[in-house]
Amino acid sequence: GAVAVERCSAEESGRTCHLEVPEIPGLRPQLIAPGDVVTAEPGVLRGRGIVERKDGKLVATTCGVVEHVNKLLYVRPLKHRYAGTIGDVVVGRIVEVQTERWAVEIGTAQLAYLHLGAIQLPGNVQRRRTDEDTLRMREFFVEDDLISAEVQKVHESGELALQTRNSRYGKLQNGVLANIHAIYVRRQAQHLVTLPQIGVMVVLGNNGWIWVCAPPKVAGSGRQETINFSQMDVRYEQVNEDLRGRISRVRNAVLALATHGLEVTPESVMFVYEQSLQRGLASWELLDTARCASAGLIEAVIDEAIGGLESG
Repeated sequence: GAVAVERCSAEESGRTCHLEVPEIPGLRPQLIAPGDVVTAEPGVLRGRGIVERKDGKLVATTCGVVEHVNKLLYVRPLKHRYAGTIGDVVVGRIVEVQTERWAVEIGTAQLAYLHLGAIQLPGNVQRRRTDEDTLRMREFFVEDDLISAEVQKVHESGELALQTRNSRYGKLQNGVLANIHAIYVRRQAQHLVTLPQIGVMVVLGNNGWIWVCAPPKVAGSGRQETINFSQMDVRYEQVNEDLRGRISRVRNAVLALATHGLEVTPESVMFVYEQSLQRGLASWELLDTARCASAGLIEAVIDEAIGGLESG
């Protein structure tokens, strides 16, 4: 059903600040602030972030985006700890090798777990797991390894179960990690993307962990992804200086977007990358908000995002 937001006026709240805030590109137009009245079809259920006033109206208590799922109405905060949803693509770090499973840190309130039966074996071998595989677990993943995975199940306790059965999931090599708030990475068609004309691969984790790396190749073959490709077969390789520079610039473009509250998508990353080159900004200058502002980079990104919304 439709949801309408009635902005709280300055006279009602006693505030003197300007209330017209531009929408964050990529988020729904239902962006609300504390005190705003939320109206919906009769019979809705109040969720978190919404209370009922004495006059019967529903009022937001936190800044965020209004979500309407069936009869449930709630506010999703703009910044919050990642909770996880089935089907999410995440990037995580192995913190412990346990019996028949790995404990993985992905930024949630508790550790996620990857079971031995939920991984793809090297060589894309399809068979049942044996006791020998249990003894060889450290040959697959060890502590501090970074992996890409998919959320397979969310338990009632909030614990997440991961899986890497898809050939594109597995151990991450030859790149660098960027950590941002999960709100800046929306669910999209592709989360593992090789940026065209840049030659850099980006893994956009829904948990806000983003891996930027050289496009994967099977060790020793020089080949990129084929029908028999498996991320488990990718090995560490020395990355040349030119590619390291491109990886560094893409990573800093991701951090620059998040610093200014802008959504991270393959299109926005490529736009910042190209604009930074055109404006003569060095890779490290993307992390300096003053230099980005003086070069007009962020204004160009916002104009591009607003233009995309209007055309869409």
